[in-house]
Amino acid sequence: MHRKKVALIVVLVLCIAALFLFIVPSGDRINPGLKSSQRQLKDYMKSHHINGLMIVSGKDGKPIVIMNNETSNKDEIVRSDQLFPTASLQKIMTGTAIYNLQQKGQLDWNTPLSKYYPQVSGSSDITIRELMNHTSGLVNNARPSEPLKNQDEQIDFMLKHMQNDHLHTWDYQDVDYELLAAIISKESGVSYNSYIQKNFAKPLKLHQIKDYSEVKQNEVPQPMGGNVNWHKVVVTTSSDFGAGNLFISPEDYWKFVYNKVLKDPKMINEYAQQAKHQEVAYFGGVYFKGNVIRAEGSIPGYNSCFVANYRTKEMIMLFSNNINYLTLKRASDYLLHHYMGEGFGL
Repeated sequence: MHRKKVALIVVLVLCIAALFLFIVPSGDRINPGLKSSQRQLKDYMKSHHINGLMIVSGKDGKPIVIMNNETSNKDEIVRSDQLFPTASLQKIMTGTAIYNLQQKGQLDWNTPLSKYYPQVSGSSDITIRELMNHTSGLVNNARPSEPLKNQDEQIDFMLKHMQNDHLHTWDYQDVDYELLAAIISKESGVSYNSYIQKNFAKPLKLHQIKDYSEVKQNEVPQPMGGNVNWHKVVVTTSSDFGAGNLFISPEDYWKFVYNKVLKDPKMINEYAQQAKHQEVAYFGGVYFKGNVIRAEGSIPGYNSCFVANYRTKEMIMLFSNNINYLTLKRASDYLLHHYMGEGFGL
């Protein structure tokens, strides 16, 4: 009996030790900008067979590109100056546009959805705040069989297929940001894409940012593996209005987040306050953990993420065309854990 107790204690100690090794990083935190750290990040991509690139903070916030190629096919190599699907990384752009309108007094967090789309079931009980933090109760997982041609078709498809579960609990749904994109267009008097071009692309000199309808297949790194065709990519991006319809180069996406998000403490502090009281600490397109924000973007064939400390402005991004979402999540957690020195989870 005594031996059984000793064996049980040994097993428990080993389990706790294993858990501790998983949670606590081995070695020092990866220091931004150091060449040894860049080698560590490249080694991580290489050991996990990630075809793509990371962009990390260098001196004075200047981005440093770290590439790892798992292919010799030049059409599959991910480049920092080449278009890449934004997927859900676009949500922070939509959220920033909504914040700009809020600052101008054109709407506020309590503005009801019924002001813009009274035909949506329960719209009088849904606020801009709930769209921004995914607690609207709206659900829409439908995909068209063919690419949607323009904004009108995107909004019509969204309105036709959405449902309301009336729960107002956390539920990560693209439809929330599709509605926010439509609201941006209504309030600004121009199309959503025109708003993004005028207010973000031109001032920041983002030269590689396009709507899915303007993108040619050869402008984008091709997914590795051959199980994703271009038709599926276009169908997916066409129906992710405001939440993934744009393609942008990793370099330009870095410029946007660094200049429009990290350099706007008023906005990010407002977001942090809004996220603090939620079931999941999320607002405006990003998750919060302490001083760190993060987001992931995923569509068939393409996965990306970024992690940034909005106090120190340290940031790291990953763009890949050969990993699945589970591998992306692990990589994102690794970057949060080792690069930002934060624990896993949100």
